[in-house]
Amino acid sequence: MIKNLILRTVSGAVFISVMIAAIWFPPYLFGAVFLLITVLGLREFYVLSDAIEGVKTSKIFSIISGTILFLCFFSTNFLNTQSEVLVNLLLGLYVLSVTTLFLIELFRNQKNPIQNIAISLMGHIYVTLPFAFICLMESSHKIFVLAFFLIIWASDTGAYLTGICIGKHKMFERISPKKTWEGFFGGMIFALITGFIFNYLTENNRLFELWQWLIFALIIFIFGTLGDLVESMFKRSLNVKDSGSFLPGHGGLLDRFDSAIIAAPVAFVFLILCSLHF
Repeated sequence: MIKNLILRTVSGAVFISVMIAAIWFPPYLFGAVFLLITVLGLREFYVLSDAIEGVKTSKIFSIISGTILFLCFFSTNFLNTQSEVLVNLLLGLYVLSVTTLFLIELFRNQKNPIQNIAISLMGHIYVTLPFAFICLMESSHKIFVLAFFLIIWASDTGAYLTGICIGKHKMFERISPKKTWEGFFGGMIFALITGFIFNYLTENNRLFELWQWLIFALIIFIFGTLGDLVESMFKRSLNVKDSGSFLPGHGGLLDRFDSAIIAAPVAFVFLILCSLHF
């Protein structure tokens, strides 16, 4: 047990260090890191989907088309204005690749072609788009991405500690038997404290008012919790413990990003609304 704890601690520390370093990389390197995460996340998703009876996606081509979609978002926000031709080309390639997915099923002679296509496109929605939105968030300001992940990590820690110490009332036992309402509110407090800290650290820049930081933290916490539950729902329906074995002691890559996957699009929409002074 001690060996497993050390393994979890070391791999978790390495993961967090890499993520924080990536956030402060120049945009191209940041994009490269999240491109790699997207590719590995898509692979993990499609391997996991093999557990669905009768489903067998065209993994390589599904990953390639999902990668093209990510590059389309990345090039839109990180390349200069002369890249419009490249953006249009990538968008066209993505549409063409999705069309090709349908044609591939025509010649594969699989039992459930409609399900195969649906799962392939679901990977793009569930994996590619959230990571693309994180890149869009980074193009607004690096501090928002740093805050995004630190709020998730702080709330996860707060929920775990509170749940272990005083957790009694089950929150969503059908999906995640260990989650409690005490842990939920403990995580919320940690998230709001982190938002308050970022307000203090960025006081001179005035990126956000205090109320905006607190709402930002609350949005990330609530939808991050829902993202965790969605991932648990997937794994429970497939009767698997982890989405993969990417991080020793922590499970798969999707296990580590489950909160971010659902929270990222909503957090980005909030940033857009704030920029419009809505």
